[in-house]
Amino acid sequence: MIVHLRRRVLVGVLSLGTFLVASGWSTPSEAAGQPRRSSGFVAVGTDWETPYYRIETDKPGPTVMILGGMHGNEPAGAYAAEQIRHWTIRRGTLVVLPCANRLGRAANIRYVPARPMEERDLNRNFPRPTTRTTRGVLAGEIWKLTLAVKPDWVLDLHEGYEFNVSHKPPKGKKRSVGTSLIYLRTAEIQPLVDRMLDTVNLTIIDKDRRFVPLGRGPVIGSWVRGCLHHLKIPGMIVETTFKSQPLSLRTRQHRLLVNEVLESLEMIEDSQVDTMVDPRSDAISVGIFDGPGATAGGVNRFIGLIGRETDMQSSVIGPGDIRPRTLSQFDVLLFPGGSGSRQGKSLGDTGRAAVRQFIAGGRGCIGVCAGAFLCSAHYPWSLKVVDTSVFTGAREIAGVGSKQMWYRGKAANVQIELTSDGKTFFKGLPEKTTVRYHNGPIVSPLNDPLLPDYTVLAHFRTEVGLYPPQKGTMVNTPAIVSASFGRGRVVSISPHPEATNGLKSMIGTSIRWANGKTAAKPVKAGKAD
Repeated sequence: MIVHLRRRVLVGVLSLGTFLVASGWSTPSEAAGQPRRSSGFVAVGTDWETPYYRIETDKPGPTVMILGGMHGNEPAGAYAAEQIRHWTIRRGTLVVLPCANRLGRAANIRYVPARPMEERDLNRNFPRPTTRTTRGVLAGEIWKLTLAVKPDWVLDLHEGYEFNVSHKPPKGKKRSVGTSLIYLRTAEIQPLVDRMLDTVNLTIIDKDRRFVPLGRGPVIGSWVRGCLHHLKIPGMIVETTFKSQPLSLRTRQHRLLVNEVLESLEMIEDSQVDTMVDPRSDAISVGIFDGPGATAGGVNRFIGLIGRETDMQSSVIGPGDIRPRTLSQFDVLLFPGGSGSRQGKSLGDTGRAAVRQFIAGGRGCIGVCAGAFLCSAHYPWSLKVVDTSVFTGAREIAGVGSKQMWYRGKAANVQIELTSDGKTFFKGLPEKTTVRYHNGPIVSPLNDPLLPDYTVLAHFRTEVGLYPPQKGTMVNTPAIVSASFGRGRVVSISPHPEATNGLKSMIGTSIRWANGKTAAKPVKAGKAD
């Protein structure tokens, strides 16, 4: 069903051109026939200053405005909106404000920080049915942008804490609106809602986690409710659920649903769901795996680290994204700490083959701790891209019983020493230093004739362990190795430099080398220093 909308003129509103200049809007040149892309800011000169983006075509069509990050502790909407701003449209205009509540997102809190009680919930500060006024500077600036853009459709990307279809709270406790579409039910919009629900729910096996329609309309004071009432345009709030679901899954659900809206408006020709990073950028594109076996804290740490690198961009990806078409937009894959076996098994034979093909074709891969287990050639679920065997297996411990040797206890600090190749690779870092370690693999050569030799970049010089058979098995073994695989490059890191002050730059350096854009002299292959 195609939703046809008639453009509405707002009387007495500042012209869009004047507004964009006042907001610091820049309009770069674009190739002929390509959408024009430009950017600006709302709340310029205030603590809440945050960017927005405009994609405009020469072909007449609707204008859609999308907001994310209205509530700071709902990251999926902000991440999805950041991805959507890189999409390509064939007609009309798309305006995206990825992170409305930037300070709340930085603090990971729902509200706008340091505001009075009546202003702290940004999504209650927009015009109500009885007034056109807003509360607070930030809501006022977002509303001003909305009036200048004159959208024909609005979408606000949120997420809840429970699945609405299965959430049964105690009496008196409000039911979560997670995993739902919140809209005002009309004969015009309902077919589109049904189509959106069919599309997204086909991807969800657990019926208790499926999206449901909430056609009673968005809450009074919300941005979408203000647009529905005062601008007389359709719109909806899209809610995912952060409970027990990785960020990559939630952002993909947002992208699926937004894609359906834009497709119904004939604004896109091909599906844009798989577009997660800027395809026009020269920045190194890093796909951070956040599926089963990846710890959320570790994933977030890598997102933050890579986000501070001016020559990089990143996106979280899950097992469903490990396909050649989706992987083609990335230069380097990063597998973080957690459980290597769960990561490998969640990828399955097909996913692991796709990663191997990705690297062999000339791309890069970084494995940290659990990711280093995954990169090894040791296990049936390993990627088998580095010629490493792992010290593991069960041993009978007197008075204790059978224990696995990979487990060496809680996180601890150990000393590592860079090799001569490592000093060239990690230029400027101390030769000997302390790093956080938490059960990363203890490796040695597997001597697989089909895999090239690896290069040792750092050795462990101290060790941790719980049981006598572990004693002496960690000292002087490789802590960090690099290797080629086909035309690609892999760095396998057993400890956690990303969680160690003074060593966090190791991640950026490793990514650049894996991408082939390092200034350092390439290291030679060899088993040891």
